[in-house]
Amino acid sequence: MTDTAADALLKQAFEHASSGMLAVDAGGRIVLVNREVERLFGYTRGELIGRSVELLVPARLRDAHAAHRETFARAPQARPMGAGRDLFGVRKDGSQVPVEIGLTPIATPSGMVVLASIVDISARRVLEERLRQAERMHTIGTLALGIAHDFNNILRAIVGYTELARASVAPHAPAAADLAQVIAAARRGQQIVERILAFGRPAEGTPVPVAVDWIVEEALELLRASLPSTIEIVSRVDPETPRVAATETELHQVLMNLASNAAQAMWNTGGILEVTAVPFRGDEAFARAHPHLAGRPCVRLRVADTGPGMPPEIVERVFEPFFTTKGVEGTGLGLPVVLGIAEAYGGAVELRSRVGKGTTVDVYLPAVETEAPPVPVPEPRRPSVLFVDDEPALAALGRRQLEAAGFRVSAHTSSLGALEDFRAHPDEYDVIVTDNAMPKMSGAALAAEIRKIRPSAPILIVSGLGSATRAPAESGGPLKILRKPHAGSELVAAVRALLEET
Repeated sequence: MTDTAADALLKQAFEHASSGMLAVDAGGRIVLVNREVERLFGYTRGELIGRSVELLVPARLRDAHAAHRETFARAPQARPMGAGRDLFGVRKDGSQVPVEIGLTPIATPSGMVVLASIVDISARRVLEERLRQAERMHTIGTLALGIAHDFNNILRAIVGYTELARASVAPHAPAAADLAQVIAAARRGQQIVERILAFGRPAEGTPVPVAVDWIVEEALELLRASLPSTIEIVSRVDPETPRVAATETELHQVLMNLASNAAQAMWNTGGILEVTAVPFRGDEAFARAHPHLAGRPCVRLRVADTGPGMPPEIVERVFEPFFTTKGVEGTGLGLPVVLGIAEAYGGAVELRSRVGKGTTVDVYLPAVETEAPPVPVPEPRRPSVLFVDDEPALAALGRRQLEAAGFRVSAHTSSLGALEDFRAHPDEYDVIVTDNAMPKMSGAALAAEIRKIRPSAPILIVSGLGSATRAPAESGGPLKILRKPHAGSELVAAVRALLEET
């Protein structure tokens, strides 16, 4: 290759480099730039050549930059800059851009020239912030799991003892209505716990046919109390709306996320928040967009607001995890969670928004066309239950709830004491119910020891942390998990379900 060809190649490499390339003479004047510098800073090269390089430095840093440049000129050496430091350039319009800069001194016949390689790291900063946000959310999830056991026990005790108190009060007595309000409030607390834990553990629960009418009613009731009077809520559920296969908690979460977003969009201006649920069967255009739902009967949940709406560039990004327009108050997880839940159930989500016209979100979920016949309830009998919980109040509560349902119960607050009882009477107990988070011996460990003595023993492990799913179930009788907090009726139903499998 001739010298002329080599020079031409070097010029092309400099001009078309993906990084900004800028050459500065010993006096700090710009002598050469490439097209990436023009794009990055918004100046033409004619506006840059001959100007001080401090033109591209934020005003607050220019004096310090000039001093650093003079120090570098006295002892020049190639070095990277910006890694782990906050370096910024300033564009022609006055905006700042985070950059990393590498410096290479070059000796020329006219004196030293410093070649600066400039990389725009704006996209990297965005990804780093998203990673920090993800780490914060992970911390929140870990904290939620850590407090779940104690909080679940409190809620379970509130619900359980209130149920017992209500059962001893005449149905039409004033106290009965008051106790019903206590139970309703505690159940709302349970739902809040579930929504928090949803970010700290994998989704659990088997989808079952769920009617959406009461889900809509309850979600809006929870939201209504916190809304300003300038926001009007309108809801309509078509009586012909079929059920959908889902878990109640996740369906509730979908509606709460969408309704909360809509309400926040109208918080300062007021408007109408509309929630509807109707039967839906898509046309050809819908089938092309969502082929997996083509021809299938669906339920369409719609949440619409009359807020300010969003421009197209925002609409394109609303389902990106951690993307938010709410500043530090937003997590950027609301709509991604809605989309994830809908897709997990074989559904789809569509969002339409126009500036000044509001936003509409449609969630399509496959309808349950046929429902399984109800499972016949066996005749009442008095089987025996070994009940274990390290908190005396909960052990007493569980015993009373099961005895009220017709069971004979032996309650223990020590897993070791319960194991001794079972060893002494291995054939006496029809079902073993144990809390998982127990001192000295966990519920899972107790289940393993019981299985060594009597492999066919039915076992119910009560857990609020999810770890009980690793309990032994490789042989013998059935083993089930009951999530905390739960009502007494759920405990009774779980014990009866175990008995039906034996």
